[in-house]
Amino acid sequence: MSMRGFGRHEDFPLVGRAEVGAVLVRDHACLRWVGANSYRTAHYPYSEVDLDLADEHGLLVVSESPCVGLSFADAPAIVQQRQAQATRALAELLARDCCRTCVVAWSVCNEPGGPQSVPTAEAKRQQTEALLELVALARAEGTRLVTFANIPEHCDEANRACDFLSLNEYVGWYYDVGKPLAEIGRQLEAKFVALHADFRKPIMVSECGADTLPGCHMMAPGLWSEEFQAGLLEVYTELERKLPFVFGVHVWNLADFRTPQMHLRAAGLNHKGVFTRLREPKLAAHMLRRAWRP
Repeated sequence: MSMRGFGRHEDFPLVGRAEVGAVLVRDHACLRWVGANSYRTAHYPYSEVDLDLADEHGLLVVSESPCVGLSFADAPAIVQQRQAQATRALAELLARDCCRTCVVAWSVCNEPGGPQSVPTAEAKRQQTEALLELVALARAEGTRLVTFANIPEHCDEANRACDFLSLNEYVGWYYDVGKPLAEIGRQLEAKFVALHADFRKPIMVSECGADTLPGCHMMAPGLWSEEFQAGLLEVYTELERKLPFVFGVHVWNLADFRTPQMHLRAAGLNHKGVFTRLREPKLAAHMLRRAWRP
């Protein structure tokens, strides 16, 4: 079975980051409309009402701890304090969601740091120990698969302790900008094949996408256009069909959401949603519907 779906955020105009029953119902309607069968609770535990809807509609959930962007470049006391907090938060998540039929896997953290957050050999050792501790805690629950969303080359030993690799991939957006989509596809295929040969584990694309301004159209797919987003996401859906060890794709994001202001965030929004912030479909949503509901 392939896992096809999204990362999401609890966010909506006027109310911002809040639980609103009508918005949750609309989100799940969007999931069903596009043909999704799963989602990841990025990057924190979602409300129990949301999980009630997942149980009701038969959706599969990767339940993620609120442990994002761990850094090991700080003083040892701060690293230890942060690890204690991460362990406590994961334990609370396991206790809350362990009886949920929709939850099929635990994600113990998201993007636990690249070279900047592990600048020394000692920091790398701390990172490895911290991740192995979180994986072991989730493993002790005993009934679900364990993973974390990451960049694998930064966390080799911890990835080998997981059941599957979760890859956050943004080629064509954050790097290799302007590369033709066909070349991006070949690059990703080579990377996935190499990772599978190394780790011998199934691969899930836990995030992928590109910011897209609603209504921005280009004859030749270019950055910010709906055509580029749809074409880029189609690359991932084709790889999921082609490579037997790639068992799922979770697009980032279901809908546009508010972010801190910066140059990459037009109008203060992350526009990687395939639905607008008001939950209306972009071109990519129609492409995914064709791919996921043939």
